[in-house]
Amino acid sequence: MCFLGSSQDIMLPFLDLLSLPGKMSSDRALRKQQQLNNLVYVVTNQARPGDRIVDFCSGGGHVGIVLAHMLPSCQVTLIENKELSLVRAKKRSDELGLSNIWFIQANMEYFTGMFNIGVALHACGVATDMVIEHCIKMRASFVTCPCCYGFIQSTSKFNFPKSEQFKETLSYKEHMILCRFADQTAVQLPLQRRLIGKQCMCLVDLDRARAAEERGYSVQVISMEPESCSPKNNMIVGVPI
Repeated sequence: MCFLGSSQDIMLPFLDLLSLPGKMSSDRALRKQQQLNNLVYVVTNQARPGDRIVDFCSGGGHVGIVLAHMLPSCQVTLIENKELSLVRAKKRSDELGLSNIWFIQANMEYFTGMFNIGVALHACGVATDMVIEHCIKMRASFVTCPCCYGFIQSTSKFNFPKSEQFKETLSYKEHMILCRFADQTAVQLPLQRRLIGKQCMCLVDLDRARAAEERGYSVQVISMEPESCSPKNNMIVGVPI
């Protein structure tokens, strides 16, 4: 496990999400359930009655729908730019009879609503950084699980490394190399190569965490349990101080 911050380690119990009413896609059932267990446990321990929670890059709504089911006193909004994904999510939420969930088809940068917690499961490349930035601007907590490290590169909105601490020791080119190695975590790769990939993942996410800390957040980088639930099993958890 790689982590930082002063708060207590997060213990992740098993939540039997597949037993909930409604449907979940069966093709990714077990590992998807394990991933959801991790995110949902962290969010449910942060959320307070009346909180607004946004599921960014929500896809078919697995995260947001489970959160809405388990947190009936909170409002959950799904943000997704693909219409078909939102149609599937709406169908699932209707089957559950949820009344505290909303759906918005848009790119996340067009969402200007107020919220308390932002979540994103496997937002690709800099999409994770966009989610974190959106949360910081709103002074909202964030729970993100990054993905596609090899696609991370500087844009008009972000420069890497992000934190002052990492900028002192790491050039942009070196950061790019780190991101490429961070993508080398596929289960078919040799163990030693996967371990190096995991270490690089932690460094990339540590830079993200430090950057958020420099802007007034308490941040942890932790591993999902079990780590086998996904090759990309880091979570970045941030709370405004």
